[in-house]
Amino acid sequence: MNLTDWLQQLESLPFGLTNKSLASVKHVAKKLDILNFSGKIVTVAGTNGKGSVVIFLESILLQAGLKTAAYISPHVLNYNERIRLNGKDIDDTTLCQAFSLVEAARADIILSYFEFSTLAALVVFKKQSPDILILEVGLGGRFDAVNILDSDISVITTIALDHTHILGESREAIGYEKSGIMRPLRPVVCGDNMPASVYAAADGLKAKLYCLNKDFSYREQTSSWLWRFGNGVIDNLPLPRLPIISASLALMVVKLLAQNFTITGSAIINGLKAAFLPGRFERLVFFGKEVIFDVAHNEEAASLLAINLAKEKEKFQGRILAVVSMLKDKDITASLTPLVKVVDRWYLGLLSDERAVTVAQLSQALRKAGGANFTLLPTVAASFSQAIAECQEKDRIAVFGSFHTVAEVLKIKNYSIKNVGE
Repeated sequence: MNLTDWLQQLESLPFGLTNKSLASVKHVAKKLDILNFSGKIVTVAGTNGKGSVVIFLESILLQAGLKTAAYISPHVLNYNERIRLNGKDIDDTTLCQAFSLVEAARADIILSYFEFSTLAALVVFKKQSPDILILEVGLGGRFDAVNILDSDISVITTIALDHTHILGESREAIGYEKSGIMRPLRPVVCGDNMPASVYAAADGLKAKLYCLNKDFSYREQTSSWLWRFGNGVIDNLPLPRLPIISASLALMVVKLLAQNFTITGSAIINGLKAAFLPGRFERLVFFGKEVIFDVAHNEEAASLLAINLAKEKEKFQGRILAVVSMLKDKDITASLTPLVKVVDRWYLGLLSDERAVTVAQLSQALRKAGGANFTLLPTVAASFSQAIAECQEKDRIAVFGSFHTVAEVLKIKNYSIKNVGE
């Protein structure tokens, strides 16, 4: 089968955490002989910022001359984005071969979309023998498919309320699930303000915690930033395109990996400069109109987006026009609330996904959040077209609410796209 055939088959598989066990996926992995890797393994969990941490690590380690493999999800435009070897997306042929091997090994075992995908990624990575394997958790941690491997370093970026119907209704419950990636006596890098369940899990495993604003910290300056660990400081770091907080977590992992690998200061600087991930406050130009893409889809991510958009508004003295659509399983009102004070006009459209909320439901949630001045349109593409038509010179358009929202706009081929600054 070609890649289109395989992806159609994957789409027919169950989504999400279909059961509270790793037994099935581990059984198939054992048959494929992909449970052991010679290189170091870094597993990254958390509510937000996982992908950025993975990409910062990949970028820095590549600059250090190390062979890397990275697994991220979900993808924005192409499935191949999920499986990366030395900074490049996997090719179709290699991917199809891996799918075929997983399909043969699973026999009559039913796997979820993410389990099948993860096994295929590990098949690819095992053949390459990377120095460092970086794995992004798809959902939760304890029963996520990447957790079949024992990580040498675990990362927990943030803990916020998302996927509560699966992970639990509180930060404590969600923290417990994400702490499942920890391993006995091995280091764990975590963000600020972790719930007690994370500390309890680390204590129980005698895992060494390295916490932001306790064991390491960062400070943003006008045109650079600095990172501090103990008495050591790395100063004059370049401002990256991705969030500095994610870069700070990545540098703590780099510090730990430096016990086994040579990672120079220039590798860190060049890696920070090069790190890029689509849809994370990504700036593009459509017909002379600047558009900011962000996959923010929960309250925590929306709060960060609101802060960044407020800076844009202050700098350019224009309006923020928001193109938004979201999925049914999100707390839409909570996600839109941080943005109502910064967004001047809303364009609400329907995603071409069966899990999408209707524009009526979206507008109802926006009203509840305190938002006004919105237009309802039949599709995300129509919403974006309307925003483009009404965008004035100093205005900025923000496209957010879901990976799918960002993808649907980026797929509009009629628009000429270029990176800002080109």
